[in-house]
Amino acid sequence: MSQECSIVEDLIPLYKKQALQASTIEFVEQHLANCEHCHQLATSEQSLVYKFPMKSTLTFFHLVFIVLSFMFAINSSLLGNHKSFVVSYAIFGCLTYFFYKNIWIVFAISFVPVFVWAVINNINNPLYVIDYSFTEIGTLLIGASYIAILHTIFALIGAAFAIMFRRFTK
Repeated sequence: MSQECSIVEDLIPLYKKQALQASTIEFVEQHLANCEHCHQLATSEQSLVYKFPMKSTLTFFHLVFIVLSFMFAINSSLLGNHKSFVVSYAIFGCLTYFFYKNIWIVFAISFVPVFVWAVINNINNPLYVIDYSFTEIGTLLIGASYIAILHTIFALIGAAFAIMFRRFTK
């Protein structure tokens, strides 16, 4: 297999979708006419389901956003009745969406740290848990979910602003 074969293999899904420029289509068709291996790949159904590998490593920026989310969670629980978490989570959601361009990541980064912090913060609180019964732990988890969803809603509102901004600036 030559380097040209590697290039054509990468281009076959786009070739089938007719998403290539005319000169690239010529290049692919010339190669397919001379290479049986690539011609078989182009005519098989397998190349239609070509999936791009997803990067699943944790980067420095992932850690920064997760740490920021934990800091916002701690900050909003320490502030008590102050509603500054509304603005901070909206800005956080907006920035997270601009960075990742994925609403599910905004959801996960805003929900999980707040949920974890709410459980950790209240597990030893005698107002919530006295004898660690199934009912008390269930109530604690429901309360932590409620708090996390509340924070996540504001992050998703911020992400919605980011989505609208990206659509209007294109």
